[in-house]
Amino acid sequence: MEELALKSNSIGSGNERIREILLVLLVLCAIGFLILTLLKELGKDSAGAQSVLKTSKQALVRYFIMNLAIVFVALVIVNYISVMRNHNFDLSSKGQYSFSPTAVKILKNVDKEVEVIAFYPRPLENSPSSDKANSFSLRRIRPDLEIYLDQLKSLSPQFKTRFINADVELDDLAEFGQVSNGTILFRTKKPFAESGKQYAEQRLSIREKGDLEDLERKIVQAVVNITTEEKNIYFTQSNGERFSSIFQNLPNEKIGILSNSLSFLNFKVKGLGIAEGWPSRIPENTDVLIIAGPTVAFSKEAQTAILDFIEKKKGKIFVTIDPKGTENFNWLLEKSGYEFAKGPLSQVQGQAGMILAKSFRKHPIEEALSRKDMGAVFPFAGYFVPRTTLEPGGKNLEAFPLMESGGESILDKNNNGKQDNGEERRNVILGMILKTIPKVQKEETKQNSATGLSELQQGSTEQKKDSPIGLADSKQDSQNNPNSPLTPSPKGENETPSKNKDTDSKEEGRIVIFSGTSWITDQFISYGTNYELATSSITWMYQDLSLSSIQPKKEEVNTASLTEVQKRVVWILGMFIFPGLIAFVSSVALIQKRKREGEES
Repeated sequence: MEELALKSNSIGSGNERIREILLVLLVLCAIGFLILTLLKELGKDSAGAQSVLKTSKQALVRYFIMNLAIVFVALVIVNYISVMRNHNFDLSSKGQYSFSPTAVKILKNVDKEVEVIAFYPRPLENSPSSDKANSFSLRRIRPDLEIYLDQLKSLSPQFKTRFINADVELDDLAEFGQVSNGTILFRTKKPFAESGKQYAEQRLSIREKGDLEDLERKIVQAVVNITTEEKNIYFTQSNGERFSSIFQNLPNEKIGILSNSLSFLNFKVKGLGIAEGWPSRIPENTDVLIIAGPTVAFSKEAQTAILDFIEKKKGKIFVTIDPKGTENFNWLLEKSGYEFAKGPLSQVQGQAGMILAKSFRKHPIEEALSRKDMGAVFPFAGYFVPRTTLEPGGKNLEAFPLMESGGESILDKNNNGKQDNGEERRNVILGMILKTIPKVQKEETKQNSATGLSELQQGSTEQKKDSPIGLADSKQDSQNNPNSPLTPSPKGENETPSKNKDTDSKEEGRIVIFSGTSWITDQFISYGTNYELATSSITWMYQDLSLSSIQPKKEEVNTASLTEVQKRVVWILGMFIFPGLIAFVSSVALIQKRKREGEES
């Protein structure tokens, strides 16, 4: 029986199923026409109308052949459309098994061959090596995945899909490395592949029915990541960064997992040192620059090179700060009206320096996080605060808070992992996005800041006259109170990710900066949403892709609750009314039939 079940479930693609159904319909139609012809033949009991019967018989045969030819042509046309066009009709309430117009537009424009390999067991297939509970869940969602992934081939001929059971078909796993059931692999060949890295690939983990709600977003993001032109990414390594040789022998402190993962996400990873002209210049072919936790402050020459890369070349930089180091990046942050505070911060009771950040602002980076409800494990970090005074040059960078600690974080002055007297709980900024301000917007900002400054000076003069405390004490209180009106709010003008939504990523410099580094090290990057946050932040640098129009497809089940009276009415209808009505109608029909038979006799 198990072999029969395996054979019955090893049917090919959806097109083969349609052809089989059409063949069955053709056979049934032929049998139907034959039976109809025979019944009409038997119904002719008049012996004196043989000539008429012969003519009628020929007409029936002629009509049968004609109708059969018409049905055959129609079935051939339907079969051709199903194979060549492969239209999908999604009859679910929210389009559960179809792609949205935004996703269709993106996926149709894919110009590289993309392999989609889904590792799932068949519905009736069991393996001794698989977990029974987990295997049941995976077998349950495979039919839905087959319907969903099969549409990729109809959207574009560049997509090739197949399913493999990782617990049974072990001979087919050699080319995929370490995989397990519950994974969907998207990969495309690199044009100039290095040894061992001939594919750009991304993996999705879909293990439960609920994971299908956000599957469309994940598919689009994965396809965009691997089909985008290969980018050069440089890691600075001359100021004690995590990419430098100093940390290569420290398993918990290096960033090997992140750098290796980027090479599979269509990045060419390189180090930036003296041989590449650093710190006097940054290579011209740099698409993204990563500065991962420098422990030694940058020289003026390096600072100038970084600022020129952002402002003049509209470069993209990913920065993580090491609070224990001497580099605080205030020379960069001051251009956005913020500065770095070393902390320390604590949140988890008894674990000093440990933060679980779950507060994310609405942004394309946040949209790409499938596990943001788990939060980012953010240990040993500082935080960002607004500057009380701006530099004479004003703001050159637009700031947008991406990730915050939430109200449970403690400004743990003695770093003992608990709240003591004099220590407050506060929501602080842990990650920010900085962008270069367009010229038109910069002029408007200067005018607004000048107007606001004059109003502030006028108001402060009046306040000094009316209040004995003075403005200085008010400023000090505003720094301690995050809800004070004098505290520069991260909201307001920076509430949206970008004022100029039409600005292309190539026309603006972008910086994603975080107040800690340990979260991307090999020790912590696998926790929570750390890996997704790091890779999504880096890939967003050069993408103008917003997935906000692709909404999660949550399956809503409407449950109706009945009162006791309604339950009693339903019970009476089901047990007495309906059966009685059926018996009454049947009795009336039977009596009428017998009356007619009696009258005829």
